[in-house]
Amino acid sequence: MNPISTTIAEFIAKNHLVSLACQDEQELWCANCFYAFDRENCRLIILTKSTTKHGMMMLKNSRIAGTIAPQSESIRHIAGVQFVANARCLNGNEKEVAHRYYSARHPIAALIPSEVWEVKFEQIKYTNNKMVFAKKEYWNATD
Repeated sequence: MNPISTTIAEFIAKNHLVSLACQDEQELWCANCFYAFDRENCRLIILTKSTTKHGMMMLKNSRIAGTIAPQSESIRHIAGVQFVANARCLNGNEKEVAHRYYSARHPIAALIPSEVWEVKFEQIKYTNNKMVFAKKEYWNATD
């Protein structure tokens, strides 16, 4: 797997909220989740129950899309990530390790038992208008 560029990784690491889009056979749904970024494994770690609407949908169809984008009032300050990923509910040792990783970023999570998911990036498009208007950078897991 290709490493994520420093520019994209720094942007993802300094944010904390992802908007996920998922789909099952009948409908589409979006959900916002706090995350911890695991750069080494090219993934986000999120906590959500499999009984939530998006959790049930991700169990049926693991291929998802999403965005990470702070709210900017000026078009010249827009920066954000759009991505395609695979979501997977973790179990056993993988779940424990990921929960500790997430809890390091969001300490309150250490007190909350939860299902732990990985959102494994396949493709990322990063836009940053701060330096050059409409500057885009692309990353693919397999290129």
